[in-house]
Amino acid sequence: MGARHTRLAAALAAAWEAEVVSARRMTMLAERIMDARVRARLMVLAAFCRAHASRLLARLAALGRGPLPVPPEEIELDADTLLELRREGAFARASAARYETTAELARQQADLSSAWVCELNRTEEQDRARELLALAEGALASTAMVSSPAAAAPADP
Repeated sequence: MGARHTRLAAALAAAWEAEVVSARRMTMLAERIMDARVRARLMVLAAFCRAHASRLLARLAALGRGPLPVPPEEIELDADTLLELRREGAFARASAARYETTAELARQQADLSSAWVCELNRTEEQDRARELLALAEGALASTAMVSSPAAAAPADP
């Protein structure tokens, strides 16, 4: 396997690790949410991350790469759920940009299957970023305001 193929495999492996970590983060965030619809949506987004990881692992196996290092089990989240949603949304946006670059690298190497996987994951990461940022700005922001003690307590005359 040449240096160019090694670069592609390294990019796919890094993306795999990022997806595994994102799936764990999304699941942890979902466990914090009281609204069942939002919690369910976050679990679906975590499932998308696991699907991305699975596709990447299949491409790495086809390239004869593996086994991959396992990401750490312990993931620290900030106590501020809205901040974490925004961070994960920004991370999804950055992942989409990395997938675009990796897809181009795969096309240069005539690995159209890897390019297709990266393009599919890129599109879904863009959707995930939009949805997470919308959740942070919309539904959860209003829930957080209602549940905060300052908003719930009547003003003193």
